[in-house]
Amino acid sequence: MLDTMRFLGWFNFILLLFNTSLFILRRSILKRSSKLENPPRAAFVKQVRFLAIVHPWTGSVLMLSALLHGYLATGGFILYSGSLVFLSVLAQFVVYLLGKYVPAMKNKWRPLHRALMIVTWLSFFLHLLAPEFIWFPII
Repeated sequence: MLDTMRFLGWFNFILLLFNTSLFILRRSILKRSSKLENPPRAAFVKQVRFLAIVHPWTGSVLMLSALLHGYLATGGFILYSGSLVFLSVLAQFVVYLLGKYVPAMKNKWRPLHRALMIVTWLSFFLHLLAPEFIWFPII
């Protein structure tokens, strides 16, 4: 069970990096790659399109995997530093759903989604450095 928990921890980290790479690729490379030749730019555009398609799915897998990882790590439902990471990923998912299905949020959800990405990474590093910083058994 410990091996499964550790595997899920690394799996979650990779998914978090993968999901963040969409933002990094769009922001850092595509906006600056207008000076690049056409073939490299086209390759970046293809990567961004692929990431944009799989991003909601990998985010959903991240939520489920993080929930299982936390349950295996704590042996129950406990509010701890990992819960903060999970809740911030869940908040990103809720903001995405609001942007997709609530007309008033259609053009306003992305900045909040990106801000929550920063919160997710901060809570992730807190979880790595001080996993028992918060520890409240729920069940």
